[in-house]
Amino acid sequence: MKFGILAAGVAAVAVMVGAPASAAVLFGFDPGAASPEPGYHVVNAFDVATGITGSNFQIKVPPSDGNGALPANSIPAGTPYLSVLGGGFANVSLGGLFSAFQFDWGSIDTYNTLTIHGTAGDVVVVPGGNFPNQADGNQFAAGTNGVFTVVGTAGEKFTGITLASGSNSFEIDNLAVAGGVPEPAAWTMMILGFAAAGSLIRRRRAMAATV
Repeated sequence: MKFGILAAGVAAVAVMVGAPASAAVLFGFDPGAASPEPGYHVVNAFDVATGITGSNFQIKVPPSDGNGALPANSIPAGTPYLSVLGGGFANVSLGGLFSAFQFDWGSIDTYNTLTIHGTAGDVVVVPGGNFPNQADGNQFAAGTNGVFTVVGTAGEKFTGITLASGSNSFEIDNLAVAGGVPEPAAWTMMILGFAAAGSLIRRRRAMAATV
């Protein structure tokens, strides 16, 4: 995956005044790959519109039509996805502060605009502009259907994204963030730890009651 850099004074205005001089946002596109990649977990599969604000967007179910097409790389195929129609926008929260996130971006078009919201300000990504990728809306080619990943540097954290489109449509699926989900073994250790702590508290209470 090749990463581009968005920083103050580079391409679009990426970091607002007041951010650390070294702050930057790295973004990369992995053609034909599917989200989530190793190290990421899905926080929004876009099965429902809960938590999404904006206008003129849809949670769509395949097959494709004039209002959208499922990202060709999305797994599993045939599931709902988010489609922002012409003149519309959608605000999607990551559900917290994260240093990296990714999503399936389908049939990338030059009229799609992605705004990344972070602790150092907003970053605007424009296909064919500061995101110099194939952007002809092809619904099947790997070059326009893949995983778009965003990584912060110098402590940059991200809170959400806004999708806007000048025409039909801007389609994404499987929004995922880095870290945050314990492995099964970690869950087991946490549960055992809570049980041990509860037992210790109960014993202390019993001893206090007998004094």
